[in-house]
Amino acid sequence: MTINKILLIDDDATANYLSKELLESLKVAKEIQTAENCIRALKLLQQSDPADVIFLDIKMTGMDGFDFLEKLKGLMLQKKIKVFMLTSSVRPEDKLKAFTYRAVIDYFEKPLTPEMIRTVLTTYLN
Repeated sequence: MTINKILLIDDDATANYLSKELLESLKVAKEIQTAENCIRALKLLQQSDPADVIFLDIKMTGMDGFDFLEKLKGLMLQKKIKVFMLTSSVRPEDKLKAFTYRAVIDYFEKPLTPEMIRTVLTTYLN
């Protein structure tokens, strides 16, 4: 199965690069976009064909992942976007808070691995 478009949101350029390289090597998406801040990510989502899947970090400067999720709720998007938290946060309260958002499908700890991608493809997108 191939995802049309994936958006990686992380203020760590290296993390975005490594995740994008892994996704490209596994050929799981037709297009992979990256955003190093949530404001850029929101602009990308307002384009005519927004991402189908988002991998979202929590701890970012400026607008964090939870602020982004609040803004996402307010966007009138034509398609339901599946959000997967991809974060270094191991705080149980962050995980609990993430699942209070309807768009959040699962919570993964960095780095992105082939096993995580298989889980996304087989469990959530079939």
